[in-house]
Amino acid sequence: MRMGIVVLVCGLCIPPSIAVEPLVPDKHDGTLRIATFNVSLHRAEAGKLRADLEHQDPQILAIAAVIRAVCPDVLLLNEVDFATDGSNVELFEKLYLSFAGSDLLGNEAWPMPHTFSAPVNTGVPSGLDLNANGSTADSEDAWGYGLFSGQYGMGILSRYEIDRGAVRTLQALRWATLPGALRPRDPESQAEYYDDTIWEKLRLSSKSFWDVTIHSPEGDVHVLASHPTPPAFDGPEDRNGCRNHDEIKLIEHYINDAEFIVDDQGKSAGLESRASFVVLGDLNSDPRDGGSRARAIVDLLNHPRIAHSPPPRSPGAAIAARTQAGANRTHTGDPAEDTGDFNDRAVGNLRVDYALPSSDLRVVSSGVFWPDLETIDAKLRAGVRAVLKATDHHLVWIDVTRGN
Repeated sequence: MRMGIVVLVCGLCIPPSIAVEPLVPDKHDGTLRIATFNVSLHRAEAGKLRADLEHQDPQILAIAAVIRAVCPDVLLLNEVDFATDGSNVELFEKLYLSFAGSDLLGNEAWPMPHTFSAPVNTGVPSGLDLNANGSTADSEDAWGYGLFSGQYGMGILSRYEIDRGAVRTLQALRWATLPGALRPRDPESQAEYYDDTIWEKLRLSSKSFWDVTIHSPEGDVHVLASHPTPPAFDGPEDRNGCRNHDEIKLIEHYINDAEFIVDDQGKSAGLESRASFVVLGDLNSDPRDGGSRARAIVDLLNHPRIAHSPPPRSPGAAIAARTQAGANRTHTGDPAEDTGDFNDRAVGNLRVDYALPSSDLRVVSSGVFWPDLETIDAKLRAGVRAVLKATDHHLVWIDVTRGN
């Protein structure tokens, strides 16, 4: 149990005499807590995130409070702008997680000193007219949509050592090399949206795909990290829907040790068959609801090398679906499994963020950080309400161990 302590952040004060039950259950002995979180730490221009990091930005404080409440051992961050020196993720850890002061929810420091970030495709000019408007200089003409190179990047934080020499990235892997790739077509004429010259050059990952090995007390675990494009913001050809489907298919092929894969370091094939892994990321696809081509995520969830355990859930997600109504009324999936709180007049809330361990790992506990405010001590509700507004996604965590 964590005790309430004096904390003054963004106008919130928690008296020292209040004992508060933890918002997240304590981790069981002998388990690893692994999490994924789309933190929405993207800015409209390069360098702005670093400036915000250095000036105690309220949104970043709120994001950090969630992480310090969950206390993960390994964490993937989606949508954190990449800096060429990799400093944004390191700075976030140093100033907001390792910092000794208490936070918005009354929690103390949670150091995760081992960090990793790498270049992504967002905002990197392709030199091609990818949206067929006669220009090659639009944000949609980048290898991945972005206003500048590195926008919407990724980062990994860990309490344990990262094997940097074993890192594999698939940033440059071409879409056309994927077996059975869904090449976008006009639904009426069946004409291919991208001509052959463009199609043969397109990169598959809208950001990147990473295989990062963590040397944990439970043995080596491969973090398979990605953030496929949203299946929206396009036209009837559904080019983003096709790409989202195939970015998820790449995860399946990588787990299958597919021979067509060549990483950015020139190494061929995918994951070794005996490797333990966890698939992490905002995959932008709900298996039952929303507008994605759901076959890819369904296939991944049913893959024999993925542990078949109940999905992470939260009481707050079920309450939100009921009270926000709108598009949520038409959904067929279990609303308690939702991880994203989206426009209720359009898609509604969806399960899009995933932490999927390999079948040799056993899930002991799991959850989504989306609490029921009515069950929280009244003196803490303002802080929880504030952190839940920092991003439209919710942190997903699993506690895993080896064996049965």
